[in-house]
Amino acid sequence: MEAGKNEKNYRPWQIRFTDRDNGVSLMPRITRKTAIELAVLGLVVVIAILFRVIRVQWGAYMGAFDPLFQLRVTEYIVENGYASWFSWHDTMSWYPWGRNIARSSYPGVPFTGAFVYFVARAMSLDLTVYQVSLYFPVLMGSITCIFAYFIGRDFGNSSTGLMAAFFMAISEAFVGRTFLGFYDTENIGIFGMVAITLFYLRSLDSERSFNERLIYGIVAGITLGYTFASWGATRYIVGLLILFSLAVLITGRFEKKHIISYALTLGIGLTITLFIPRLGVKYIQSTENVAAILLGVLIIIYEYTRQRLEERQTMRLISGLVIALILGVFMLEALGVANPITGKFWRVINPMQSAGNPLSQSVAEHKRSVWSSFFGTFGIAFPLAILGTYFSINELDDRRLFGSIFFITAAYFAGSMIRLSLLLSIPVGLMAAFGLTELLKPFVALSKRKAVKGRRRRKVIWKGLNRELSIIFALFMLLAIMPTIWGTSEISIRPTSMASSSVPALFGDRYPQDWLQTLNWMRDNLADNAVVVSWWDYGYWIEAIGKQTTLADGATTNRSQIGYIGRIMMLNQTESLPMLEAYDATHIVVFNTFNPNNPGNQWPFGDNAKWSWMVRIGELNILDYVNITNGETTAKYDESTLNRLMNMLPDPGYKLVFASEFRYVLVYELNYDA
Repeated sequence: MEAGKNEKNYRPWQIRFTDRDNGVSLMPRITRKTAIELAVLGLVVVIAILFRVIRVQWGAYMGAFDPLFQLRVTEYIVENGYASWFSWHDTMSWYPWGRNIARSSYPGVPFTGAFVYFVARAMSLDLTVYQVSLYFPVLMGSITCIFAYFIGRDFGNSSTGLMAAFFMAISEAFVGRTFLGFYDTENIGIFGMVAITLFYLRSLDSERSFNERLIYGIVAGITLGYTFASWGATRYIVGLLILFSLAVLITGRFEKKHIISYALTLGIGLTITLFIPRLGVKYIQSTENVAAILLGVLIIIYEYTRQRLEERQTMRLISGLVIALILGVFMLEALGVANPITGKFWRVINPMQSAGNPLSQSVAEHKRSVWSSFFGTFGIAFPLAILGTYFSINELDDRRLFGSIFFITAAYFAGSMIRLSLLLSIPVGLMAAFGLTELLKPFVALSKRKAVKGRRRRKVIWKGLNRELSIIFALFMLLAIMPTIWGTSEISIRPTSMASSSVPALFGDRYPQDWLQTLNWMRDNLADNAVVVSWWDYGYWIEAIGKQTTLADGATTNRSQIGYIGRIMMLNQTESLPMLEAYDATHIVVFNTFNPNNPGNQWPFGDNAKWSWMVRIGELNILDYVNITNGETTAKYDESTLNRLMNMLPDPGYKLVFASEFRYVLVYELNYDA
């Protein structure tokens, strides 16, 4: 078979066979267009990998804090089996109560990481769990770029697909969550969002057979369930499917295929949540899922009713269904059937809502974005995405309607919370690719067009354009993309937080190793029954690498206990010591960052920059610690346990037993009899 001339019917992997009876080989022969496309896609994947692994030059270390928890869970599954995860009560975290892992975390990442490890071992690859976890984000980031290619190709053409993959490969927001060592829920979360989009939209493709569409709908549902099992933000895709279905109704595009795809995707996805301990029936009762189920019922009623109605009556029916959906959700919330959206998810929907919780406010990723940051993060891709959305709205079909809603809603949510720039990277990549290919169409057409009179060629002017202008425009677009590439390169070359001890300062040809030194010392020197107190940020590090029991970590499951630690740190040592004894604490760790050549020059990376949040979360009065008028700290701050320990001025009950190379991390042993 030979690749068709029509771009819509062209399949990227089409090959041609020839007949050996006629003297030619029956071996498959890839068409020239397919070969070029494969080569370009391969190059994009290589670029994606390079951006994500380049920081290995600073050492093969995990990134951030949460990935160490995922690593620890993966190791536990590999050692004890998948079934053990469901009954694991971790006693090393949140001492003395511990943590029910199955009911407080998602299985997606550690289960998948363990699966990859087992496959690697079955293939006789000598890999450790650590190595698999280290490179897993790179693998998922690269696969996501390939899936983005297929979405883009379905959305426009092969050029759109390649550009979508390229924009995902160089996206600063996406690279920042799939680089070497960032082994966390977003690895599967963003892949899942892209895969669901691909499969769901293909399940609506009228050019495919019914069986094909049915299979894609089932796969979309399974992928949705997999993503539910991996990432809390998956609830966004449910809202997106609701909005898309409503838009299809309102724009008069609704067909029976929409019911089938919607029912399969959400039905299978929500069924899978019943088997995830953290989710279960309670999750299905959340407002967005109740709304999705109610909408499914309403569109079935619509499908069986509209055939008997005139056009004007149909519009009234649609309006009535939308009103019924809104009122139904409110009524079910009032009756207690639906659980209202609260916390950070509600603040994303309503950015005017104050966090009210200092623990949430202390997390930098939860802060609101400024619109200018979109241009800084995505560069030329963001205005191209706006242009692509405009082109899509002018020529609507199911894919373009879905893409437009995806971009508009993701941009809104990313404006509410910095962290959701990651979510925005998907529609920005897709819509920017479509906008760019649409923008280049006249120039591409001009480069192909020839006017021949006899055997002589003459220059063609088409709509005021010529080839020279086409070349200039192409060069302009290339130069416009370069700042984004350079910006992502700068992000990519930075060391992981573990490799630099969260201090992005080079000392000679290396970054400080203070935290690694401290954690290794803890692992080798502290007793098995030691209980280490630190600010919650470092809990996962101490548990996973230091192998020690902690009072709090990045799960932030017990706000009261974090507040208790805040009070320990900010009260004086005499008051703090009995509080530490109440929790059987054996050691306390503080993290202070400063210029080692000038210790008076404080750097804002350690507890010295976080103490104000300790005061707020500990429900102490900030005015007791700082003079708001001149910004100077008070005597109460100077006498606080944190400040005294950071400056190595301990009372007799605190004994310094370890100081890292630059004295950034200090470990004190507690003596309650002193």
